[in-house]
Amino acid sequence: MNNRKSILCLFLLFLLSLGSLSVNAQTVSKVFKEQTLKTVLKEIESQTGLSIIYQKNEINENKKVNATFENTPVVEALSSILDKSLEVNLKNKMIVISLKKQMPGDDKTKVRSINGKILDENGEPVIGASVAIQGTTLGSITNIDGEYTLANVPENAEVTISFIGYQTLTFKANDKALQNVTLKEDSEMLDEVVVVGYGVQRKRDVTTSISSMKASELAVPVSSVDQALVGKMTGVQVSQPNGIPGGGLSIKVRGSGSITAGTEPLYVVDGFPMSGEAGNGTGQNVSPLSSINMNDIESIEVLKDASAAAIYGSRGANGVVIITTKQGKEGKDMKPTVQYDGYVGFQQRTKKIDMLDAYEYAWLSYDGHNNAYLDLLESKGIEGSINDSNEVRNQKLGKKPDVINQAYLLPPEIMPYINGETGLMNTDWQDEVMRTGIVTSHNLSLSGGNKAARYFISGNYMKEQGIVIGSDFEQMGARGKVDANYKKFTFGTNLSFNYSVYNIVPTEDRYKEETIVASALAMSPTMPVYNADGSYNFDQWNWQYKHPQIVNPVALANEKEDQMKRYRFMGNVYGEYELYKNLKFKTSFGVDFNSYSRSYYRPSTLPTSLDRLPPSVPEGSKRDKNMLNWVWENTLSYTTIIKDVHNLSAIAGWTAQKESVNTSLLAGNGYPNDLVHTMNAASAITSWSATAYEWSLLSALARVQYSYKGKYLLSAAARMDGSSRFGKNNRWGMFPSASAGWYISEEDFMKDIKWLTSLKLRASYGISGNFNIGNYEYYATLSEDNYVFGKADGTLASGLRPATAGNPDLGWQKTNQLNGGFELGFLENRFRLNFDAYSKITNDLLTDIYLPTASGFESYKANVGKVSNMGYEVTLNCAIFKSIDPKGFFLSIGTSAFHNVNKVKKISNSIAFLNDKILSEAGVNPSFLYKEGESMNTIYAVKSLGIDPGNGKEIFVTRDGSLSYVWDANDQVPCGNTDPMISGNLNVNVTYKNITLNAIFGYTYGGQNYNYTLVGKVENIDPAKNADRRVLYDRWRNPGDIVSYKGVDNKTTTKASSRFVMDDNIFELRNVSLSYVLPTEWTDKFGIGRVFISANTEDLFRISSIKQERGLAYPFSRKFSFSLTATF
Repeated sequence: MNNRKSILCLFLLFLLSLGSLSVNAQTVSKVFKEQTLKTVLKEIESQTGLSIIYQKNEINENKKVNATFENTPVVEALSSILDKSLEVNLKNKMIVISLKKQMPGDDKTKVRSINGKILDENGEPVIGASVAIQGTTLGSITNIDGEYTLANVPENAEVTISFIGYQTLTFKANDKALQNVTLKEDSEMLDEVVVVGYGVQRKRDVTTSISSMKASELAVPVSSVDQALVGKMTGVQVSQPNGIPGGGLSIKVRGSGSITAGTEPLYVVDGFPMSGEAGNGTGQNVSPLSSINMNDIESIEVLKDASAAAIYGSRGANGVVIITTKQGKEGKDMKPTVQYDGYVGFQQRTKKIDMLDAYEYAWLSYDGHNNAYLDLLESKGIEGSINDSNEVRNQKLGKKPDVINQAYLLPPEIMPYINGETGLMNTDWQDEVMRTGIVTSHNLSLSGGNKAARYFISGNYMKEQGIVIGSDFEQMGARGKVDANYKKFTFGTNLSFNYSVYNIVPTEDRYKEETIVASALAMSPTMPVYNADGSYNFDQWNWQYKHPQIVNPVALANEKEDQMKRYRFMGNVYGEYELYKNLKFKTSFGVDFNSYSRSYYRPSTLPTSLDRLPPSVPEGSKRDKNMLNWVWENTLSYTTIIKDVHNLSAIAGWTAQKESVNTSLLAGNGYPNDLVHTMNAASAITSWSATAYEWSLLSALARVQYSYKGKYLLSAAARMDGSSRFGKNNRWGMFPSASAGWYISEEDFMKDIKWLTSLKLRASYGISGNFNIGNYEYYATLSEDNYVFGKADGTLASGLRPATAGNPDLGWQKTNQLNGGFELGFLENRFRLNFDAYSKITNDLLTDIYLPTASGFESYKANVGKVSNMGYEVTLNCAIFKSIDPKGFFLSIGTSAFHNVNKVKKISNSIAFLNDKILSEAGVNPSFLYKEGESMNTIYAVKSLGIDPGNGKEIFVTRDGSLSYVWDANDQVPCGNTDPMISGNLNVNVTYKNITLNAIFGYTYGGQNYNYTLVGKVENIDPAKNADRRVLYDRWRNPGDIVSYKGVDNKTTTKASSRFVMDDNIFELRNVSLSYVLPTEWTDKFGIGRVFISANTEDLFRISSIKQERGLAYPFSRKFSFSLTATF
């Protein structure tokens, strides 16, 4: 045991020592901050040349010391930091510390012995935790098993338990809770470490804008990392376009800074910069981060300003998301810590669209067909009425009696409903294609190590059943991470493999044929799902009378096969060697291999346009995509502390990265039967293609960080990138940055402000780039074409023609960003306020230049235009109530606000031409134009005064202010902005004993949106398709009606109108979790370190000022789950 303690003490000394400084022999000069007494005594020995002698059982070596000495006599210095019960004596060249002699009878207090075990939140022993008796010299540290024992402890004493990086706890000596203590991480400690580009940095020393999340904050049951970021970081906007299982999310950091070069941030996983291509599957975009196991993640940092992101140069303009995975920790004899994390739950659609039932639909269809008949009669000057039979209608309009596919005829299928018959078919197609999806996840990890080697191994399985039948996402994976050191060498590897399966139903495009949800919403509720014999009903596919012919969506979802498989391997190996004291060379090589394979098969059991009823001719396809991305990095780093006041670190190096992609497609039909679905069974190949492309990047980088007395902080970085995507005249780009910070609260003139705990001012400026364009945009390329030679009909010959115009001057899109902010903590950091203000100016936008038709080219890429984003971020965290008892009541509230103003500062003639092109194609949906002084997210539509009560037509306001019934694309003006004026989150955390309740709310205010639901499902309805129930009211029917919507018989299609631009203010409860940690006295009986159970729900409620369905293509879901974490 003594050997263990000796080794442990040496280990702690290695971690906590900050170096030494030689000064005059009998005086001390140094600033000590949160250092152990043992470290301080060693430093004094070093400075004075004297040996300090004491009994370990008489002194608390782990007591934290905060003191400043400047040529202070050694005895005076020691007396000021030691307990009053100790005395200091100089004997020859020794300093003797001993207990003051007490007179007999001085101490009549009863004493006792205490012992216990100290664990962290994962149930692992905390080695070297300090157990101190306040007001005395008694103290101890925990052994390698987290255990401690103390004798002669006064019964009325207070026991303090502390360890660096954890919250300090205080107990009464007679408290039974001392037997099993769980320390919680103190995320607010000034010495918390955050990951920055190519290294780590103490949080207190950061002078840039960085948001950070630790593993404990990521413990939410989601299928991918990007979902865990929703509503967690200020200035980071995470939006979900639909609810597809495993689908990708859109992430924007501080607004949009590009028109055509992308707005997604750069993802860096364990130092590997991922390609934006990683999530682009074979015709289906997925989350590029879904293959990373959530339980493997140690931390996530988002670099938001240019000074932080500039170290990544050409890819940092949209921010950088750094993901660091877990590694092994030292334990006893390499004994592993085993941890299980899992959850099971279910998800349901958040909202059902209120559609017409069969009887309401029949009347809508009845009115529509009658209106069509009356309109035709009026146009031809023929008398008639809605009571005319179909035979009479055909006769009056000059059609043969057997003609049925005309809109003016009444479908006989709806007449029983019109006649009021009861008990008829009334299918709810939404219920038929929707379901409650089961979600489950299991993860098992082993970790451990010693001083020489550490390991972390994990395996995981996850399955998410989609809420649309036939859709799901399943994946399994494994990760292994090993780090070792030998003398001056440090080396390691990190390998992961993931296998994912996506069962896809066509929902991505609501206007595409055979999309499941769109088809279900359009289907007639008078149609059954199945025939009497149990086979699928396809009557609507063959329905006449100008009704939409739709294939049964239930049959489509169940019968079609569309499966995409993804294989992903990520690996990294590194080696580091200390060339000289504090000077280290590191080399690392990593690969990221993605392989997508998508197989599609449409069986003979589904009808086609040629075979109106099954069996039909089957068809299938096979698409493959392989991506290999590798990076090799070499860096030289140096850190030093000079005279204990100058802290200097520097890094320099170079990196090379290359990605190669190849794709292939093969499609065919004529399968003899449905037994074999692979392409070799197809009798005819109908389509094929293959592509290959690649890009490379070569970079040099450097960064210097400096601090003086921990108060004045400076940092500067630069990176030079050379990209294969740019022309030879602008291939290289330089991206510099600088930042500074000042801990003003450390100044002497601030010491008297007792309520102030900390105040740091910081500012930064940097330039970052964007190279998210095609790989060969600067090239002039050729394409295959046919030529005719000879006279008359001539001879057809194949050849080449110019396809694109090159641009050798194509260069970098650059973003200049200025950031200023402060971090304020007061009342012992119970209240913490962070504020950032920024200005982002993006120059030389990568934009398409459109050319005259006579040139033979449509467009070419060039650097034109300027966009700005300006705004601020505010976060406030408050510990409202904090009990002295560590297991008492605790209430904290955190809130944030984000404001961003986006403006187009400058456009070129080519962007003006692009605006004209957008206007020429304008229609039902509003336009998003690029106008100087306006936001890129401004909604352009024609201003409307509403529906004219006299005739039911919409009244438009033209550009010159006159009124018109005619919609003109050139009359479109700014009518709103999708960017909210302010958005943010509210986080409430309540803890009592072992129970914790956490709720995350989100809000947006001041933005607008275009209500596509009202336009598509109410205004522009097809009476032959089912519709939103709102179609039954507030529509124009007769002269004098004051209503919101046109009449059903109005044949004009409503185009982009200000009537449908509405305020989009939202307040939502994004996540609620209730958790419980089982008492250690229960778990110890079974040899379990820690058991954590929780109940979670996502998207519990949402209040919005705009009634609009979310995810018309694939509805959003509300998830309920129960999770378990157990450590052994």
